[in-house]
Amino acid sequence: MSGLINENVFRNFVKFVHRSKFLQIARYLRDVILTLLIFPIALLIRLISPIILIRTGGTMGARIGHFATNIDMYLCEKDHNLHPKRSFDIFFHPLLICNYQVKKMWDRHPDLYINQFAWLLYHGSKILPGSERYEIHTYGCDKKNVFNKSDMHLQFTAEEDAAAKKELKNIGIEAGSTFICIIGRDSEYLKATSSLDYSGHNYRDSNIENYLLAAKELADRGHFVLRMGAHVEKAIKSNDPKIIDYATKGYRTDLLDVYTAAKCHFFIGGNTGLDSLPVAFRRPLVTVNYMPIEFVRGHYSDNLIIFKKHWLKKEKRFMTFREIIESGAGTFYHAELFEQQGIELIENTSEEIRDVTIEMDERIKGTWETTEQDEKLQRQFWSLFKPTELNPHFCCRTGAKYLRQNRDLIG
Repeated sequence: MSGLINENVFRNFVKFVHRSKFLQIARYLRDVILTLLIFPIALLIRLISPIILIRTGGTMGARIGHFATNIDMYLCEKDHNLHPKRSFDIFFHPLLICNYQVKKMWDRHPDLYINQFAWLLYHGSKILPGSERYEIHTYGCDKKNVFNKSDMHLQFTAEEDAAAKKELKNIGIEAGSTFICIIGRDSEYLKATSSLDYSGHNYRDSNIENYLLAAKELADRGHFVLRMGAHVEKAIKSNDPKIIDYATKGYRTDLLDVYTAAKCHFFIGGNTGLDSLPVAFRRPLVTVNYMPIEFVRGHYSDNLIIFKKHWLKKEKRFMTFREIIESGAGTFYHAELFEQQGIELIENTSEEIRDVTIEMDERIKGTWETTEQDEKLQRQFWSLFKPTELNPHFCCRTGAKYLRQNRDLIG
C-alpha cells in the first residue's frame, strides 16, 4: 500500500510541475547544466563513434500507445538485425509515466538498457550538430515489415500472473472465463493528465453508449465484457452482470490494464492509445470509428477495422473513400482541418459496431463464412491505399458487413 501511495504522490507532483511555471525554470536550469557539464561527454561520444556508436532515446512512457508499440517495434527490428551492429542504445523514461506495469516490463527486458542518465546525454548531444545520428528513432508503425515475423516482447512474471488472476477473480471473472475489453475514446484522459490543449484531437472521440449493443451481443454469447479506461467522461449503463464498467467501479490498476489486454479473447478499440496494448501482446483487435483513415494500423493482420464516414455539409452527401484519400482528408490530424473543408465526421452506428464484433468472434471460433464478393470488396477497398513510409504494406481487413453496406463509397 505504501508503494502505491508513494507512486500516486509522485504522479500528482509531476502533474503539478507540468501545470506550473516551475517547468519553465527547470528547463532553463537544464540548459545551463547541459552546456556546462554534458558538452564534453557529447563530444567524447562523437570521437569514439568509429569504434562504438552510442545512441540515446526516450521510451515515450507518458502515452500508453507509444509506450507499448514503439519499443516493441524497435525490438522487432533488433530481432532482425536492422539496427547498427556497433551501436549501444540507452533509453530513458520521461518523468510522467502512464503505466508503471509497462515500465517494469520494459525495465527488465534483457535486450533493453534503460538509464535515466541517458536523458542528459540525449539533450546534451543536441548542443552539437549532427545529433540525429546519435538518437534512437522508434516508430509505432512497421516501417521495415518485421512485426508479423516477430514474437511479442512483453512478459509477465509468475507473481504478476498470480496477482492479476486474483484481481480478475475479485471482479467476478473466474479462471477459464473468456472476456473482451472495450474502449471508446473521449477527451477526459488528456484533460486529467495534461495541461496542454488536446481539443484538436476530439475528432477521434466516440460515444461509449454506441458500443453497448455489441457488448450485449457478446454477453449473450457467454463472454464477459470489460469497459476499459483510466479517466472517462461517463459510466456505462447496463444491468447485465457480464458487462462490467471496469473504468468507473474502482477495479482499475496498472497491472490489470496490461493483463486484460494481454489475455482478452479480443479487444475492441475506439481509436485511442490503450488499444495498442493488445497489439503488443498479439491479441485480435477490432478498431471502430478509426480516424484519420490513412493512419490505419495496416501492418497488423489480426485487426478488423471500420471507419468514421465523412459528410460534406454543403453538398449533403458522404465522401467516397477515394475522395477522402485524394483530397488529403485521409491524413487530417486536427479537428480544425475537417471544419475548414466543411466535413462532418459521422460515428459508426451501434449496429455497425455489433456486426464487426460478431465477425471477429466468429473468425476466432472458425465459424465465419466469407464469400468471393467479400474478398473482392476487400481488394477494391485496400487498393485505394498506396504504400507510404508510415504504412508500407496492408494486411489488416475491413469489416465485411461494413463494406457490403457501403460499397457505393469505395469509389
